[in-house]
This record gives sequence, structure tokens and C-alpha cells, in this order.
Amino acid sequence: MNAWTEALNGAFQPDLHSHRPVIIRPSSAEGQAVLQDLLQRDPRIVVHDHLHSQLRELVKALNPSVKWEAAALDEAARAHLAGVPAEEYGVWVHYPWSHRLVHLLDEAEFALVRTDRNRNKITKDEQAILSGKRVGVIGLSVGQSVSLALAMERSFGELRLADFDTLDLSNLNRIRSGVQSLGLNKTVNVAREIAEIDPFLQVTVYPEGITEGNLEDFFTRGGKLDLLVEECDSVAVKILARQKAKELRVPVVMDTSDRGLIDVERFDLEPERPILHGLVAHLDLAQAAKARTNEEKLPFVIPVIGLDTMSVRMKASMLEIESTVGTWPQLASSVVLGGALVADLHRRMALGQFTSSGRWFIDPEELLQDRGGGPNAKGQPPLPGAEPMSDELMTALANKLETVPSDPLSQEQFDRLVSAAIMAPSAGNLQPWRFMLREGCLLVFHDAERGDSPLDGGRLIPAMDMGACLENIRLEASTMGLALRIDAYPTGDHRLVARVQLSGRTSADPLAANLALRCTNRKKGDARALPKEATTLIAEAVAQVPDCSLHMLDHRDALADMAEVIGGAERLRVLHPLGHHDLFRKELRWTSRSEERPLDGLEIGTLELKSTEEVGFRVAADRAAMDLLAEWDAGRGFMKMTREQFQSASGLMLIATRRPDASGLLEAGRAMQRAWLAASAQGIAVHPCAAPILLSHHVRFAGGKGMSEPFQRQLLQLRDRMREIFALETDEPVFMMRLSYAPSPTARSLRRPTSAVIARTKSPA
Repeated sequence: MNAWTEALNGAFQPDLHSHRPVIIRPSSAEGQAVLQDLLQRDPRIVVHDHLHSQLRELVKALNPSVKWEAAALDEAARAHLAGVPAEEYGVWVHYPWSHRLVHLLDEAEFALVRTDRNRNKITKDEQAILSGKRVGVIGLSVGQSVSLALAMERSFGELRLADFDTLDLSNLNRIRSGVQSLGLNKTVNVAREIAEIDPFLQVTVYPEGITEGNLEDFFTRGGKLDLLVEECDSVAVKILARQKAKELRVPVVMDTSDRGLIDVERFDLEPERPILHGLVAHLDLAQAAKARTNEEKLPFVIPVIGLDTMSVRMKASMLEIESTVGTWPQLASSVVLGGALVADLHRRMALGQFTSSGRWFIDPEELLQDRGGGPNAKGQPPLPGAEPMSDELMTALANKLETVPSDPLSQEQFDRLVSAAIMAPSAGNLQPWRFMLREGCLLVFHDAERGDSPLDGGRLIPAMDMGACLENIRLEASTMGLALRIDAYPTGDHRLVARVQLSGRTSADPLAANLALRCTNRKKGDARALPKEATTLIAEAVAQVPDCSLHMLDHRDALADMAEVIGGAERLRVLHPLGHHDLFRKELRWTSRSEERPLDGLEIGTLELKSTEEVGFRVAADRAAMDLLAEWDAGRGFMKMTREQFQSASGLMLIATRRPDASGLLEAGRAMQRAWLAASAQGIAVHPCAAPILLSHHVRFAGGKGMSEPFQRQLLQLRDRMREIFALETDEPVFMMRLSYAPSPTARSLRRPTSAVIARTKSPA
């Protein structure tokens, strides 16, 4: 062992437990003996004797109308001693944890001088009332700031502190303490800081934190609390403490240290008031004590923190927890503000000047707005829009068609084919199709208002949607023994996708039996391998479509690599303003209540999200928060869900085409639907995950309009990596789906009725 390490090991160890100062009165022989023994026993004692300056302040406080000259004030201070030797006047306070011995005025004079600058913000009579109040503080991060503010205003007679945690280095971003205090229990640390401000204040510590065993003691020992300040992280303790406060009619105040949110619950004046303003009244509160995981805690946490009222930076940071940050962020400015607000509320409540319950926001960013807009002010781009496919527009487009003689479809046949068509998959389940029966032909239109995306300039999404729709029509016709002639884009206008007419007889396609079975299933699977016969049947289904190919991936390492590619593309989609709009404003439906259920879009229940993931989605819906993540080049937490999905996947299938023109992409949509139906027939769950294809297609075929160069570059890198993993050569990838063996989906996407998609105008005779 080196000499210096040996010296370190032999050095004095810190006192981690004492927190009460020793007050010694030297006017008695007993006090003098204690002082003498202390000075002899502790060679490290440091003496601080500034009694004379305190006496000067005392004289001025006792004679506020006198204008003192320095010499006269010194003389008056000495005269105040009334012959008592200065070293025997007042008290000597020993702080054992720091080996300091401090000479102070005794309590009455000390309190008079220390609160002199409070006048008349707090009158002497009010100060006397406050000095009899008992305040309990649970949780000593924000609670430390509250406690110190209360101590500095001397607005309590007893302060009870509860926290089981110790002070860590990461706490020092918001807790006003020195590095020498690291490792201390937080109650001990705060009690010491208060004692060093005012040794006469009574502070009781509960270093074990609040438990069911000590809750009664915390609220009532030595007299019932007059106020509870609740700042702890534990959901169970938040509820337990409020239940006790309500029982004993003790008011509760809580600061959330985000946007200056303050909660006040006046159980003293409103004994029947529901705890937490009734925000958790719908929950079984007994379950809070049993909650261990984030999934179990979230139902209690989310109503309290209020996702809709969080600051933008808190939302953005929340999405980075366990990705680039470890836990909830808190800033010293917010914590100090909270301490000030709670101390102010306590004083006014104790003096009968504040009697309300409720929630208040004292948000500095709202109260102190930059009138110049500030460097972070961002204009929002106009939201994308397109002309809806109205009946009038459908008629106008149909009028451009030449009359084609054919065996006419009957109304019954038309209705049956449309019923099958609307069961096809579509991006975001937006169902961008409309239909018309005209001169015995089924006309299929693409509704750009529903189906177009500004990030799909290559029109891949409409092609896949409408190709699947056409395949459903063909399959259903086969069950009726009808062969069809399908003319793609018969007028050259992409809005009129196809003219469908009879062309003889045919036999039923076996895939047609699975039209009602097919669905998106996002549940996690059991990761079992795909049998060879399953992949063969899927490949055979795709082979029926010209110029299309199927590529399968089932190696675990390759799937993990693709999870990173797909997750990276999903991250870019969510961070991009237009991609964000498509997902959160255009596609997602946030309610599952039957009376409000929409008949299109992605109902939140179909996403199969854990509660933590659903919270993440709801937070991510805030565009401003996503702008911040994009600015920080963050948001990689979005990739976590993709990784977990692929850990449970059995494989991945990719549809590619040798002909990426408009008609070829329609055929690729047919191939996609056939592969999906073939997989569904074998009990394989299918989940589309084509973001890297769809977004990079926009870059390659539409110049990446609306995307920054770094954004485009990242997408092309992801596409190249995807091609490498799949070993693609010349074929153009157009769609990708995750395959797994999973339980049935919790919910299925709904469909608009045929009445909503069929033209209501009369067809010409």
C-alpha cells in the first residue's frame, strides 16, 4: 500500500448521522464546563465568533427609527451586553458533523434579527402564528428547496422530513448542497442545512421514508401536521399520504417542477374532497401499493402528471428515458421556483389568506414570453391537402372513358365486388377508394384526400393500396365464377385507377377464402421458425403476379439488423413534420369507445401497445416535442419497440418488382395482398413495416421533396442496408411485412360501409 493511500485510510471518516446542533449557554457554570470539555476533546474544532456584528444588527432592529453612526452603533452594541462578558453572552452552537463552534445571539434575539427583513411582508403577529405551525415534507429533491425556503422565512415551529434516499452526484443539478454531503441520507442533509441557517428550529427526520408503519407517527407525533408537502416519487406513498391527510383533515400541497404546476388539496376545509382532485377516482387505489413495474404504475401516474399539460421539453425528454437519459429531468430553476411557490402558499394558508383547492401553472415561459419570437420560434408548414374524390369528380373522370362493349355487371355483382374490395389493406387504414357502376363496368377511383401523402411523391402508397383493392375484386369475382378484364389507368389520370369488366368464366382462386381472415396483427409472437411449406405457399401466391418476386428473411441476426433499419426509418418518419402529421393527425384514432369509434384510420387499440408505449405515442403526438427531438438528433427510443417486435418475429417478407412504373406498382400491390392472404391462411400473423421502402422511394422517385439533405441521406443509407441484408440485386423493393406466430389481435381495424364509397349519382342508362 502506498503511503498516501495508507494516510487516506487512516484519515477521519465523515459523520453520516448527526443532524441536531448542540446549543450551549455559557452564562451557566454547566455550560462553560461543556464548552471547555468540547474544546479539549475535539482538536479539529473551528470557532466562529461574530457576536459583535449580530449585536449591532440587534440594536438597529430594536431601534428602527434611529440613524446610527458607526461608532455610536458599536458603543450601543457593547452596552447591550450590560456588563456580561461577550464570550458568555448568547449561545455557542456546536455542529458536530463539521466540527464548528459558532457564537450566536440566544433564540429570541436571534429570531428577531433573522426575521427583521421580513417586516412587513410578514408582521410580528403573523410571524408568531407561523412559528407554531407543523409542516411535513415527503421527498427531498423538490422538498429540499421547499424546506429551505420555509426555514429561511422561519414559517414553522416544527418541520418533519421523510426520505429514504441518499444524496447522489446527479442530485446536485437541483439540490443546493456541496459535494462533501454525497452519501448522506437526504433528511440528514436537509436537517443539517436548516440547522446551519437557524439552530433553534425544530426538525424531525424520518430517514427510512414514509411507510404504513410510521405514517401515523409522521402526521401526529407531538401534534397533528398543519400542512403536508408531498414531493415523493412513489405512487403508493402519494396516495397513502393523501388518504391519511384526508382522514386527519390536513391540507396537501405538491409542486411538480414542470411549468410551475402546483396542486393544492384543502382537506381541512373540504373533508369530502377526492384525493388528487379525483383524477385517480376511477382506479382501484389499493393496487397502487402493489404496483412494481412501470406498466403497473402508469395508470396512477399519467392522470396526475397530465400528458396534455406537460412542457414541450418534458415531453421530448420523457421519450428519451432509458435511451439517452436515465430518468425524469428536473432543473434547479424549476425546483427553486417550486420551493418558493410552496413556501408562499404555506404562509398564506397558515394565515387564512388562501383557501382554495385546485391546480395552478406558474409557467415562466408563458409569463415571460420573448416578444421578438426568439431563436427557437418556428413557423409550421402548411398541412398537406388534396382534392377529395367527390361524386361530381368521379362522374367527370368517368365521362372521359370511351364506351367499351362488354357483358354488363349487375347491381348485385357490383355490390358484392365492392364489399370484397373494401376489405383490402391500406396505409393507415384510410381506405382511399371509391367505386362507380357505369355502363356495366366497375370503375375504381383513388381518393387523394385520403390516400395521398406529401412524403410519397413516387405514388407507391396509392399503388399498393389500390393494387390490393383490385386483387380483392378479382378474387371475389373468381368465387362467383367470373373472369375479369382490368384496365389500369384507362384515361391516363391516376385518380381513375381501373375499369373492371367481365371477360368470361373462371374457377375460384383458393386465396379468396381468406379475404375475411386477413388482418394486421401487431402482437408479439413466439419466435418459432417458419416451416418450409409455409414459405413455399406464400412464394407460389406471389408468383402468380407478373414481374413480382418474394424475398424471405428468417435468420435471427439478419432480423435483428432489419429491426435497426426499420426502427431507424420509423424514427425519421415520426421526426419529420409531414410524416408526423400523416401518422398522428391523419391516421391515428385515439378512442376505443364504441359510440365514438371511427370507421377508418388506426384505432389505438389495434397497435397492441403496452401502457408505457401508449403513453409514448400520446406524448409523441405533440409536434413541438418532436421538433425538439429532431433538433437534438434524438428520438432513438422509438426504435426500442421495433427491436422488441423483431425479437419475437419468425421472419420478414419483402415484395419486389422488376417494373416500378405506375401499372407495375399496381401489380406489386396485388402481389403484396396475395402474400398476406397466403400467410393468413396458415395462421401466420402479418404486420406491415415498410417505412424504409416507402420513405426512400420518395427520395429516389420524387427527389425527396420536403426532406432535408441529411434526412434523405439517412434514408438512402437505410435502404442500401436493407438491400444488402436481403441480398437484392436489380428488383425494386416495394413492401415489407413482419411474420410471426402470435395470439389473435386485440382489435381489428374497422371498415367504412359500402354506402360511403359508392358514387351516389345515377349512372347513365
